[in-house]
Amino acid sequence: MTSGTRELVRAILDYERADKATDHELIDAIRSGDIEYWMDAIEASALFAPGELRRMRALFETEPEELVAVLREGTDELTDRRGTVKRRDSWVTGMAARSGCIGSASAM
Repeated sequence: MTSGTRELVRAILDYERADKATDHELIDAIRSGDIEYWMDAIEASALFAPGELRRMRALFETEPEELVAVLREGTDELTDRRGTVKRRDSWVTGMAARSGCIGSASAM
């Protein structure tokens, strides 16, 4: 992807991401191959030729980290670091279960 194309894609995706924050669920979904929302936004912009759209889709399908990187460009450093660490839900859930921290605080 050329730098000019990357800048256009980032601008389109920034507009689609209202809160400008990198969300763990969003990143996890992309890493799992769910790129349709983002590709729909890129296609709806009508800024790219069909061949370029096919190349972008192929890139994001084979290398989802490319899409994650475009989405994360321009985020602050702390948000950026959070986005690079993959969540370990099973570890967190296991720790909560072992420590007895399951349920709401009102249950105490």
